[in-house]
Amino acid sequence: MTPALLLARECIIYSVNVWLAPVESMFDMIESELVRRGIALEGGEDPSPSAA
Repeated sequence: MTPALLLARECIIYSVNVWLAPVESMFDMIESELVRRGIALEGGEDPSPSAA
């Protein structure tokens, strides 16, 4: 029974990772756009000065 449970666990982890990949990508695009516009994020990182 243990190998079946381990396989089920791995399948669940894999499916959640596949489901969250587009969401994570979208958050990264939003974050990079905010940094490009000079908006400070809560992470403590100062946005780099724009070249304009």
